[in-house]
Amino acid sequence: MKLFTVGPTQMRKEVMEVGGELVPYFRTKEFSNVMLDSDRLLKKFMHAEENAKSIYLTASGTAAMEAVIMNCLTSDDKVLIIDGGTFGHRFVQLCDIHEVPYERVVLSADEQLMEKHLRPFENVGITALLVNIDETSTGQLYDTQLLSDFCKKTSAYFIVDAISSYLIDPFNMEKYGIDATIVSSQKGLCIAPGLSVVVLSNKLIKDRVENNQIHNLYFNFNEYLKNFQRGQTPFTPCVGICMEMNKALHLIDEQGEENFLNHIDMVAKDFREKVKELPVSIPAFPLSNAVTPVIFDKPIAKKVFEILKDDYDIYVNPTGGEREQYVLRVAHIGDTTIEDNSMLIDYMKKAIKKATEDLE
Repeated sequence: MKLFTVGPTQMRKEVMEVGGELVPYFRTKEFSNVMLDSDRLLKKFMHAEENAKSIYLTASGTAAMEAVIMNCLTSDDKVLIIDGGTFGHRFVQLCDIHEVPYERVVLSADEQLMEKHLRPFENVGITALLVNIDETSTGQLYDTQLLSDFCKKTSAYFIVDAISSYLIDPFNMEKYGIDATIVSSQKGLCIAPGLSVVVLSNKLIKDRVENNQIHNLYFNFNEYLKNFQRGQTPFTPCVGICMEMNKALHLIDEQGEENFLNHIDMVAKDFREKVKELPVSIPAFPLSNAVTPVIFDKPIAKKVFEILKDDYDIYVNPTGGEREQYVLRVAHIGDTTIEDNSMLIDYMKKAIKKATEDLE
């Protein structure tokens, strides 16, 4: 099996070996030290401010998104949501459920986020901006500086879902004044699904988390902040995945963050050059290094996905909704190489030929 998927990803052998070990008992000083060590490296690669604090949730990325809204926003807020795809729209759904008032920047699948989209919201009392910085459903990597400038101009909290961008694209929490960063284990960390992390600025903790009274036991951030002072969580964590995280972070540290990101960038650029050999196109807007949307002229995308999976044991990401038959997404994260790109292109040629013949 070979994964060219955004998550789970093609995991490194060293991490899989950790995943095969006996899961240790966790209410110990030794496990606390592992978590504190991981937290140091995770925030180092996030370029978080010195007094930023982390929340470790045994939950999916969507749960972490919801937890941020519950702990950091209220019905007195007025937030701006970048609604440019499936995951941006998830923030809309969550704000509806939790009765947080919002405005939206709605983007079509091929529309680039620009300053003109934000300008109408500069003087309407926006208190927070919510964005999936890499809208994985379309592949667009939004301009972090543009969004940061808007938040500074409007004194709005900057809340970023970086699940498909952290440890994939350059990311700097302190430089851009990001108040909350949401990440999940199965993306850039390239470990098993099941762990999500929220890193909070001291300002957001003091202004909101410590003062919001939420009616929820499991997702109450104050309990997590108190417990993590000793490297623990208030409820049972996904211990095995936490051990994988520590190994993965140390592998990145040994390689060097810049070298690690440069490899992903190189693999992404190589694929985007090689894909020109196929009868497909890719979007013109800025793309995250996480994924390349591959656009077909004919309605064969789902069939190509199935042929790659069933005939060659190769997995790429299908696309849901109205673009299901026309778009596949190929990820460049995990243990993948330029040689893997060449192999994938060869099999995609065969799959496209067969899918086209079947269509006719």
